Amino acid sequence: MKTKTWFVLAFLSVVAGLMPAIARAQFTNPRPILRAADEHLALLLSRAYDRLDKAADDARANASKTSDGQPLLGAIYQATGGCNCGNQLTDELWRVRKERLEEWRKRNPGSITASVSLATFPLRYGWFARGGGYANTVNQEGWQLFKERVEEARLALSALDAQAKTDPGWLEAMLDVATSQGWPRERFDALFEEAARKYPDYLPFYFSAASYYAPRWHGSAEDLRRVIDDATERTRSRMGETLYARLNWSLQTDEMFRNGQTDWKRMKAGFERMVKDYPDPWNVNNFARFACQAGDWATVRQLVTTIGDKPIAMAWYDNLQYYAACRDQAARVR
Repeated sequence: MKTKTWFVLAFLSVVAGLMPAIARAQFTNPRPILRAADEHLALLLSRAYDRLDKAADDARANASKTSDGQPLLGAIYQATGGCNCGNQLTDELWRVRKERLEEWRKRNPGSITASVSLATFPLRYGWFARGGGYANTVNQEGWQLFKERVEEARLALSALDAQAKTDPGWLEAMLDVATSQGWPRERFDALFEEAARKYPDYLPFYFSAASYYAPRWHGSAEDLRRVIDDATERTRSRMGETLYARLNWSLQTDEMFRNGQTDWKRMKAGFERMVKDYPDPWNVNNFARFACQAGDWATVRQLVTTIGDKPIAMAWYDNLQYYAACRDQAARVR
């Protein structure tokens, strides 16, 4: 809801000519990658295309990260091409985004970021039509629009030049197309291997692979464990168990520590490395929440001393009573 509110305010600000003031305002989204996406969306809506290109070029050159350790370039593409965020936005806002993307590419025809973002747009817009629910919740019209827009994106991405096709944003978008269209495993794996070979630390590729092989899409619980273990081994020398924690975090369920999906010892080691490398409050709060879910009260006690009376509500399912209950239970259990 907070993201939707931001998009509405941003759109109204553009119409009213107030975007410069909004752009200077303090962004309050507590999740760093969404905060970064909001900031760069403001640049898109205010037609600051040169600044967007410079930000994307700098992010590529420096492999820049958000404060929680996510690739900044991924946040920029989420701001420009859009996100797989179902029906959280309005059709009008999606149309405004497309108008800005077309104008950006026309004004800066040599911009890889503009070209990839515009080609990716139908994919994300397709998810808007589909919604974020399970397949049995999608109506016939939603499915038809989803399929048409995903194919439109595939054709647009395929039509880009060779330089664009080496960009992380292009590879991520095409991996998502592959999942959406149900490409055969051999074809998906070949694309993933190409992406991971070129950019081994670009985390969105691993999230895409986990989505493809999740039971909800084209795999099984066993496939998913294999993919997570493989991703963790690929990055272990640089990240330890961090990617194990991040991927299980993205696939969280109420039963994850009881049904064999997730090994808390490994996930805890990943979070410990994560908060050491990126001690953003978002990471710390989520570490504490998972520790509570796993019943690791010693870890909860340790982390709440850092969180104190300033928990991030979003990390606790927007329920600060849950945080209080975890904190109190940890204090009682010694």
